[in-house]
Amino acid sequence: MNGGKTIRQLKKEAMYLKIKGYYNMRKKELVKAISERKTELAKMAHDLGNMKMNQLRSFAKEMGLKLTRRTTKSELIKKISKIFSTWQYEEDVKFGKSGRTNVATSSLTKVSERRAVKTEIDLPKTYKKDKLVGLEVNTNWLHFYWDFSEKTKERLEKHSPIVLRIYDVTYIDFNGTNAHRTFEKELSLNVSKYYVFVPQPNADYLAEIGYKEDNKFVPLLRSNLVSTPPSSPNFAQMELWMDLRTHQKFSEISSKRLAVRIERLTGVSSMPTPSGGNSGGGSFFWISGGRNV
Repeated sequence: MNGGKTIRQLKKEAMYLKIKGYYNMRKKELVKAISERKTELAKMAHDLGNMKMNQLRSFAKEMGLKLTRRTTKSELIKKISKIFSTWQYEEDVKFGKSGRTNVATSSLTKVSERRAVKTEIDLPKTYKKDKLVGLEVNTNWLHFYWDFSEKTKERLEKHSPIVLRIYDVTYIDFNGTNAHRTFEKELSLNVSKYYVFVPQPNADYLAEIGYKEDNKFVPLLRSNLVSTPPSSPNFAQMELWMDLRTHQKFSEISSKRLAVRIERLTGVSSMPTPSGGNSGGGSFFWISGGRNV
């Protein structure tokens, strides 16, 4: 068995089994060490149910398993057993005249070709928690995805469709009404993500999800702040001034014009094409609201 392998193969197997000093061993020493190690692991595997949690974790680490703090005892046993299910006993000696195998010298050998185990895991469509998350894709695209609790979903079903609003809040302490520009889009309740095209790079955005009631927007969830990267070298964003009378220098952000009207939001519910994609409709151009001076 192991004697038929090259010394390189034996050293690789010894490394997997975490045999100390394997690198300086000769072939006969490697064969013996591997055989003893596998026999030891096989004996330990038969007593998994009686092991304590710390013993199982230690044993799993020896087997090279990656664990998390949330891994339960039953999951540990299942993972360890799964590894040993891909191993089989192989004789170290030839059959005798009686035709019986010398059990004392038999060992647990790893099967060279493991069977591919196909597992199909269905992820839940919703975790029933209120969440609205924004991510920057590149200089011109943002991605927002969301999830609703049962309470929020029932409320939205009574006021369908839902409304996604995007605010340009570059250099603004946003209070809900003072955005540079506001864009909105009506979406169906079964949509849970949306890609938004924003022609203005180097700007900050927030999103809210809610519904309309008597032509008034009622927000339910607000996202994190999302910033698009600049599309060109980032020069100074502050204006440097000097008071000629006192010769004191000071800096301030350049003034910007606010647009109070609400504009139509453009985007797509699936990933945009590399060319920018117009599958979600037309585009709009920004006059103000960026961070570029």
